[in-house]
Amino acid sequence: MKDYRVQKNINWLTKKRQALMKQLAECKPFVDGSVVKVRRRCGNKNCKCAKGEKHESLYLQYKVKGVTTGIYIPAELEEEVREWSREHKRIKSVMQEVSKVQKSIIKKYVTEKKLKKGRT
Repeated sequence: MKDYRVQKNINWLTKKRQALMKQLAECKPFVDGSVVKVRRRCGNKNCKCAKGEKHESLYLQYKVKGVTTGIYIPAELEEEVREWSREHKRIKSVMQEVSKVQKSIIKKYVTEKKLKKGRT
């Protein structure tokens, strides 16, 4: 993340914001959460997992009101769900960057307004 306080020009910040907004406009399907591999036992006494080799399955884990929850991901959807999760992280990063630019624009506006009035 860049520090935009150094930039003196509101026009430059506005152009930067426009470029970031274009990135948001090009977003693909996304989902919040992370794909995780869970290893567990099924409970069958004769199964290989009772002897130590646990079953592996994929879940999409996310938080709801501070509690971690998950959704089972079938093997054929694994790569697609991973791509959705990556896209969410990318969008989140771009949104944080836009927010920083917006805050810098507000700060620059206030300082430029004071300079126009003759105050420093």
